[in-house]
Amino acid sequence: MTELRIPAAGDTVSEVQIVEWLIENGGGVKEGDVIYSIESDKSVLEVEAPASGTLTILGQAGEIYPVGHLIGKID
Repeated sequence: MTELRIPAAGDTVSEVQIVEWLIENGGGVKEGDVIYSIESDKSVLEVEAPASGTLTILGQAGEIYPVGHLIGKID
């Protein structure tokens, strides 16, 4: 299992909003696929899957989470 945590979006950013998940819960992903996007007060970033497998979403789009918060996993 690979945990998906909110990445640091900059040195001074402490929390970000999940803009959208690009893969549905339970969907298959390949390492390097863009799976979700996040927005800080400075930018919008696309985040790639760090591994291949089945995506389980724990964090909801539209919600704000602190950097490092667990938002999903890939099994």
